[in-house]
Amino acid sequence: MKIQHLLVAALVGGVMMIPVWAAPADTRQAGSIMITADQLTYDGSTGRAEAKGSVVITKDDKTLTGASGWYNTKSEEGFLTGGVSMIGTNMSMAAGEVHSLQNRQFDATGDVHLQKDDRQLYGDRVNYNTETGYGEIIGNGKLIMADNVLTGQRIEAYTNQISATATGGVTLSSTSRNVNATADSAVYTQTPNQNDGVAYLKGNAKAVQNGNVLEAPELKITLSDNSAETLGGRSTLIITPK
Repeated sequence: MKIQHLLVAALVGGVMMIPVWAAPADTRQAGSIMITADQLTYDGSTGRAEAKGSVVITKDDKTLTGASGWYNTKSEEGFLTGGVSMIGTNMSMAAGEVHSLQNRQFDATGDVHLQKDDRQLYGDRVNYNTETGYGEIIGNGKLIMADNVLTGQRIEAYTNQISATATGGVTLSSTSRNVNATADSAVYTQTPNQNDGVAYLKGNAKAVQNGNVLEAPELKITLSDNSAETLGGRSTLIITPK
């Protein structure tokens, strides 16, 4: 009988640990993979494990849970569906489905919420790389950076150094600054752990603060000093009496 067939028979309903670098099967070493599920099968020739029922996949610092899915130990590629969650170093994620590659690239769909330190990403779909901190949000995107919130139909962001580009019905708000702005697109930068965000708004740009309104084709908003600057084109300023 082939070894993969023996493994399939042994792993129906149980726990499987597969060291990537051929460590002893009873040793948890860096790089090893542990998969638990109510039903579990493994094909040693292809490296593919099929799992159903309360699936838990752990590799290095990350643990993923879901209702069912699969994982390929050779390509380090996996897929989980059904109330998926992931816990890692300084981060967490919840989604309907998650496709992972080499334990660092994650493509999540279905009411996605990802948190890294004090930065949060929401959207219909989120692609995120845990090494580079690059994330792409597609559909109903929201990026929260401490007190500042950027929304748009599509957002590309680097969460490590905090820079983002948003398009499609963009909004920018800061509760502590009492600022709300809208535009067709925006480019936003901020120093991590500092409330010094700078936003360049383009296309029907509008900023409202304390009842005062500034409208222009393009605006620059500097949150550190509560300033707004027009960048060309005819603009309108409306001051609300105190």
